[in-house]
Amino acid sequence: MSSASSLPYRLRPNKAVDRELFLNLLGRLGAALKIESYRYVGLGGPFLEDFRLIHARLGLSDLVCVESVEAVHRRQEFNRPVNCIKCVHETLDDYIDGAEFDKPVIIWFDYTDPGAMTNQIERFAQAVSEVPLNSVLRITLNANPSSLGKPDPDEVATPLDPDSNLPTEKDWRLSRFKERMGQLFPSGLSADGMTFKRFGGSVLEALSLAVDGEVLKLPDRKIIWALATHYADGQPMVTATLIVTDSTEVELEALIGEWQFASKPEAPLKLDMPALSTLERLTMETDPDPKVKMGYKLPKSDMGEDPFDAFRQFYRMYPHFARVDL
Repeated sequence: MSSASSLPYRLRPNKAVDRELFLNLLGRLGAALKIESYRYVGLGGPFLEDFRLIHARLGLSDLVCVESVEAVHRRQEFNRPVNCIKCVHETLDDYIDGAEFDKPVIIWFDYTDPGAMTNQIERFAQAVSEVPLNSVLRITLNANPSSLGKPDPDEVATPLDPDSNLPTEKDWRLSRFKERMGQLFPSGLSADGMTFKRFGGSVLEALSLAVDGEVLKLPDRKIIWALATHYADGQPMVTATLIVTDSTEVELEALIGEWQFASKPEAPLKLDMPALSTLERLTMETDPDPKVKMGYKLPKSDMGEDPFDAFRQFYRMYPHFARVDL
């Protein structure tokens, strides 16, 4: 687990919004799937906040937190917010390979190492055939194009030499991405898909290809994509969530389709929430035209979304933090 995954949510507002969207989705599925009886498997970090919320909001009491780093595992055992959380010192892949699921599960494949992306995507796709029907699978992947490496200066053309026969840095990254993904490389993907803003979409295309390939082997099953996001709190990340159902299922598909945040890998939600003071947040929540009321522009992040539009779309999920002295 990377050190970035241990950062508190107050330093990662887009990650916090992403988590709220996931909880909102599970709440929507709750009655239809009797989700309180599921087992939840995931990585909790040292403080297990996701586990606390899933237990408190959804009523799940079969919770398994998997952690490969011994020091973090020991902190988890100490910090368990409820005693129904089982802390396992193991890798997530090893735990899933050794587990027998006799009921539907929710599994969050929370990956941060971009170097192992191909294996991570393939493991997620493989789970579609392994879990019981009506299980929920979710994955987080690092979507930083710089993880593909940096070319030597003499390997790429420079802006000062536009007529060079050498590839651009984006072309160089595209070649590295093709090497890394192999058969999962999306056909027709161009070098423009290697930028900070678009690389997340390229990763999700590869993920969709892997899952589609697995589903073709399973005539009795289908998958329903429910939520896909692309955000950056420093490191750009993508997530995707699906439900594994019977091939004849239609009611659940309709339930997801009516959800306002329903999204698929080909069109992920862009989470690009601005950093706001309390007064700015209250103004943006209550005033019909906060741009005029405030009288100034808010800075855009590297994701490039309009901060007013981004806040308007996800304001209900915007995290609220306060200092409490104990």
